[in-house]
Amino acid sequence: MNKFKSLFIGMFPMFAMGVSGYAIYQLVSSGMNLIWLGAVLITLPIMLFISRIMMFKDMARTSPHFPLLTLLAILGLGLSTYGYAESIFNPLASAESNMTNTVSFTLACAGFVFFPLYNFWYSSLGRELNLTLQVGKKLPAFTVIDTQGEQVHSKTFEGTPAIYIFFRGNWCPLCMAQIKEVSSKYQQLLSLGVKVALISPQPEKNTQALADKFNVPFMLLTDVGNRAAQALGIEMKNGLPAGMEMFGYDKDTVYPTVIITDDKGMIIYSDLNNIYRIRPEPEDFIEVLNANAQMA
Repeated sequence: MNKFKSLFIGMFPMFAMGVSGYAIYQLVSSGMNLIWLGAVLITLPIMLFISRIMMFKDMARTSPHFPLLTLLAILGLGLSTYGYAESIFNPLASAESNMTNTVSFTLACAGFVFFPLYNFWYSSLGRELNLTLQVGKKLPAFTVIDTQGEQVHSKTFEGTPAIYIFFRGNWCPLCMAQIKEVSSKYQQLLSLGVKVALISPQPEKNTQALADKFNVPFMLLTDVGNRAAQALGIEMKNGLPAGMEMFGYDKDTVYPTVIITDDKGMIIYSDLNNIYRIRPEPEDFIEVLNANAQMA
C-alpha cells in the first residue's frame, strides 16, 4: 500500500498545480466559465497549502481533515457540474466547445477525487497497534550512530529523562517544523534535566546538515538500516515519496514517533499518531516531564 502512496504524493501536487494553473489561465483568457472556476476551487487551495508547508517548514500540525478546503472542493465540484450540465443542454454549443467542456469537467472531477485521497487515505499512516511502546513498559534496546560516526546505545540515556523524536528526514517539512518547535523550548527542557535525541534513517550527511542548522545541543542520530525503528515497531516500509531517492534517501523510512522515558528507561509518554500532519505540542512533553518529576 505504501508504494501506491509514494507514487501518489509524488504526482498529486504536480497535478493540482497543473490543473489550477491552466484553469486560471482559461478564466483570464476566455472569460468566466463555471467548470474552470470549480476546478480552481478544487485544486488551488490544497496546492497552495502543500506549497506553503514545503517552502516555509514552519507548520507542525494541521486540522485532521481540512474542513474549509473540503467545503471549497465540494463547492467547486458543484459549480463544475452545474456549468457542464448547462453546456450539454445548450443547443447552440459547438462540438468543439462540448469537447473542451468535457475535458475541463473531467479534470475538475479528477481533482475532486484526488483531494479526499490525500485528505483521508494518504494522510493516514496506517499504523498497526504497537504494544512495544505502551506507557509503563521498558524501552527496548537499540543502537544508532552519532554525527561523528560513533555508536550510541539506548542505555546511554538511562539515568536522566529522555525524549526520543523519530523523524522521517530533512525532506519532511512537518518533521522540520516539529524539530524547530522543540528547539525553541530547549531552555525549559534543559532545566528539567532531560536529554533530547533526534533520530532518523536518513544519510549521515543530512543529519550533520541538520545539526549545523539548529544551534542547540540535542543529540542528532542516524538509524542506519532502520534497525532501531524495526526494534521499536515503527519502521515504515516504502514510506519515502517517489523521486526522493535521487537525494540519497532510502525508500524505507520511519513513522513519526515521540517517546519519553524516565531515568530508568521506562516509557512515560508515547505519541503514535496515525495522521502524519499532526505532531504533538512541545508543551505536552514539558507537562509529562513535570508530572513525572513530582511523582519521583
